[in-house]
Amino acid sequence: MNSMNDTETAHAVGVSFPAGNDDFRAARDHCAQACRRFNDTPEDALPEVRSGRFFDIIRPARNRSEDSGAAVTHDMTFRNPALKAQTPFVKPPFYVDYGLRLRIGGSTFINRSCMIMDTPVADVIIGERCNIGPNCCIVSVGHALRAEERAGKQNSIGKPITIGDHVWIGANVTVLGGVTIGSGAVIGAGSVITKNIPPRTMALGVPARVVQSLNEVGVGSTDYCNTVNTLTEAMAHGRQLDRKGELELARLAISLNSLQQKKKAQQQQLAMGIPPDLDLDRMPQKRRGSEQHECPERGFSRSDLMVVMAVTVVAFALIFGLFMAGMLLGSKKFAIIMDPSIPPLV
Repeated sequence: MNSMNDTETAHAVGVSFPAGNDDFRAARDHCAQACRRFNDTPEDALPEVRSGRFFDIIRPARNRSEDSGAAVTHDMTFRNPALKAQTPFVKPPFYVDYGLRLRIGGSTFINRSCMIMDTPVADVIIGERCNIGPNCCIVSVGHALRAEERAGKQNSIGKPITIGDHVWIGANVTVLGGVTIGSGAVIGAGSVITKNIPPRTMALGVPARVVQSLNEVGVGSTDYCNTVNTLTEAMAHGRQLDRKGELELARLAISLNSLQQKKKAQQQQLAMGIPPDLDLDRMPQKRRGSEQHECPERGFSRSDLMVVMAVTVVAFALIFGLFMAGMLLGSKKFAIIMDPSIPPLV
């Protein structure tokens, strides 16, 4: 217990540094570029590629001729337990600020979206055979508490973090600077670690506190009751999917096959110099349709012409009749006005 207090006191002391200076900024930019290259690497890439890009983050000044010997990743040891893992299995995306004083055990597994805000003034050490859940944040950098100090030079403060061997950290855990998590400890999901956690204990909460010792007899013996060794066994165990679910999977497989066939046909069209968006099966239908639309443009049929002519004749007859009636009425009115025997209207 005394050693833990001594470690806690040592870790409580931080080191101030001007993070905005050009040399610190250049180191962060270099690490950011390495993180981008690593995050763009497929998970099924060659081990040499994955390990090389990972070490570009945490060991940028290494001798790259030694990379081939470090191309044994943690996941490869599942297939061959005789191998000794040299590169941790880290699922992207993975974010680090500097990487200059970050050390991670080769047999450790880090799940997606882990963020390590390290500094060049304090070590961040993660031991062997650790499991770190998704969306975890390890923060070894901080700032002054007093507003007057933050308003001055805007320095950052770095504190070391040590995570022992065989530590399991659940999802969405935040580990703050200046703490040590003892070997064999388990941290519950969503916890915030603000002080040291003793070895082989379970801690959880915000802030995290120890809730159980893992040295007790029988602890963990009832976590599981069955074991499967193959994917086939896993799919068969406790299966509740009905036939409908299996049919849906079959339909998805058929749809995938159809897409593959369509892609193959498009590739063949490209090889023949035919645009891939041209549907060859519908070309005769489009041609026939265009011919049907072009028929009215060639002229009217005989019956249509007869109807038009009849309507035209009737219209002209009506117009001529109205014209003659108007002329007749006008001439009679003129004769009445000019006859002197007719008395004028009062």
